[in-house]
Amino acid sequence: MVRDLVDSDIIEVTDIYNYYVKNSTVTFDEDILSYDQFKNRCDVVRAIYPFLVYEEDGQILGYAYLNKFSLRTAYRFTADLSIYIRHDYLGKGIGEILYKRLEAKAINMGIRNIVSIITSSNQESIKFHTKMGFLVDGIMKNFGYKNNLWLGVYYMSKNINPFDENPKIYKYEG
Repeated sequence: MVRDLVDSDIIEVTDIYNYYVKNSTVTFDEDILSYDQFKNRCDVVRAIYPFLVYEEDGQILGYAYLNKFSLRTAYRFTADLSIYIRHDYLGKGIGEILYKRLEAKAINMGIRNIVSIITSSNQESIKFHTKMGFLVDGIMKNFGYKNNLWLGVYYMSKNINPFDENPKIYKYEG
């Protein structure tokens, strides 16, 4: 089941994220986040954008959300995408289900472009985004240093709405 994140999900969602902080270079965060730190991130996102979870048998197996791409107002029709799947459930189609639901919500909000910033070591995510119709817009080499490695980032984007001379963006309402 895909649904909106509620506060009681935050412990499980934080655990999913912290696994990647501790065990990978998928995120550039180097310190695990506390419940309060992650809840604050969730609250900021949910004030404007959708934050979805994938639940099966009462357990959160993944989550996805949109967020501001930039604080500058001219970017208000572009959103930044994040998707995290529990590490032991990768490759089961959960990311695709979450992404498709999130894209539909983004279209309804008036979002025109979705951007994903992916560490160069995360080749599975690059393949996933390509499958979902994203294109590589740029590669920045050696931009982050984690786990004794210099890592680059891929900027990938997808246009999801046709050009509109008078665009409107709406607050997400679940």
